[in-house]
Amino acid sequence: MSMKNNYYQKNPSVVCTELDDGGILLDLDTKYYYTLNPTGLRLWQIMDEKKSSSEIARQITNEYEVDEKNALESVLKLIKKLEKENLIIPLPIECA
Repeated sequence: MSMKNNYYQKNPSVVCTELDDGGILLDLDTKYYYTLNPTGLRLWQIMDEKKSSSEIARQITNEYEVDEKNALESVLKLIKKLEKENLIIPLPIECA
């Protein structure tokens, strides 16, 4: 299965603080923090809805002036970074 069909959940050890120009993620386990721009923050919020990467990209396309191909590329890039830093966790297929 390609990454665009994967589902993820937020790591429960990560807290998010929303700011006017995006957000800050704090990993309570590592004490590292990460900044998100407004679009990254929106992706973080959409993850609560248990949508696949491609569904998130489609929603971003509907909310921002970006075509679906570019939205998907950006979503996959950010998801890859979030997963690498253990800020999100892949869900087993049966949980999605």
